[in-house]
Amino acid sequence: MSRRCAFVPMLVVAVLSALGVGCVRSRRLPPADADLIHNWQPVEPAQPFGTRGTPLALSNTPDGVIQAGHSDLKSADPARPKTILALSGGGMYGSYTAGVLNGWTQSGKRPEFDVVTGISTGGLIAPLAFLGPEYDGQMKLIYTRVTRRDIFTYRNWATIPFRDAVASTAPLREIVDAGITDEMMLKIAAEHRKGRRLYVGTTNMDSRRFTTWDIGAIATQCESRDRADLKAAKKLIVDILIASCSLPGVFPPVPIDVEVDGKKYTEYHMDGGVTAAVWVPTQALSAAALDRGVPAAAQKPADVYVILAGKSFPDAGAIEPRLLNVLATFIGTAQAAQYRSSVTNLYHQAVLGGLRFHMTAVASEFDTPAGGLEFDTKQMNRLFDEGVRVGRGALWWDAPPERGPGDVDPIRTGNRFRSAK
Repeated sequence: MSRRCAFVPMLVVAVLSALGVGCVRSRRLPPADADLIHNWQPVEPAQPFGTRGTPLALSNTPDGVIQAGHSDLKSADPARPKTILALSGGGMYGSYTAGVLNGWTQSGKRPEFDVVTGISTGGLIAPLAFLGPEYDGQMKLIYTRVTRRDIFTYRNWATIPFRDAVASTAPLREIVDAGITDEMMLKIAAEHRKGRRLYVGTTNMDSRRFTTWDIGAIATQCESRDRADLKAAKKLIVDILIASCSLPGVFPPVPIDVEVDGKKYTEYHMDGGVTAAVWVPTQALSAAALDRGVPAAAQKPADVYVILAGKSFPDAGAIEPRLLNVLATFIGTAQAAQYRSSVTNLYHQAVLGGLRFHMTAVASEFDTPAGGLEFDTKQMNRLFDEGVRVGRGALWWDAPPERGPGDVDPIRTGNRFRSAK
């Protein structure tokens, strides 16, 4: 190759570097067989629900790092979960979720949840909801004060064709990294040892499947005196939380290093809302189900609470047939349909297990902004206040609003209609 030919690719790299275009991260690719990835078994198996151990004692070390000590982790008799909370995604509509939880606390009727699950913005709220009302203030601060620039920044438009997303979540990572303190992780670990469970969902881009992460089990890795264990556990939890709300195309996927049979790979994970809008692991639902060998009247059914960060149906309205308008309408409509499908699926699972179902969503008559990525503080405060009203009044529905996306309108037999009388 001549010097001139060799110079051309070097010049291209230099120009792209000047524009801020980073090289794609090289990674150790997982096997191409998605079923093989899906069947990877954790080295440490998941503990049974309700398995309880001695609570951990928190203490400060000389270097200021909070550590935990325990002398006896023998499990007592397992107790089935009695209250389950499932939080959906929804971007800035997470303000409604935060409001419901704050209002619920104010009502004096908010229970301690045995199982908490979260996806996307619900994944960010889940640890705070799991640890209880003492984190309500932090939840309110985040969902009424942050702006779009506090969450993400748009990249240089000239570099986007060479990027993995149009925006960077570096600002959000700073918030999450600062919020997930050593003390918080050890509190989560302590509650996990008591038998409570905290789950966050992501979508594995390699297997194209939903992935459930046991945040409590990961947090227990930081209980040792080894600073490296603490750092590694925190990084993994932060990566999972960021991945759970990384909307594909908008935010970059998150690389997560894994090890299988001694071999190391790097997976890419993105928004859990791509594969599920809201969920509860089947293991949790099975553990909470009524014992079929005992008369139902002699048992107290468990409760499943679902907080939908958004509306069950998007607002109707005529649109201009322009590309961005059509795409925005498509995304909003598809997301709402997935909400209804996921909630309905969870409802039937709960009913089959003898569990009581409760849900709330932003009321159809409540005026809301079009999208979930504006992070307008005025709108977020309105959503938060509406959530507080609903939570304080315990305004729960006992079934999904609709059992299917086509159940509302009559079957059309042509294009001529009359107004219903």
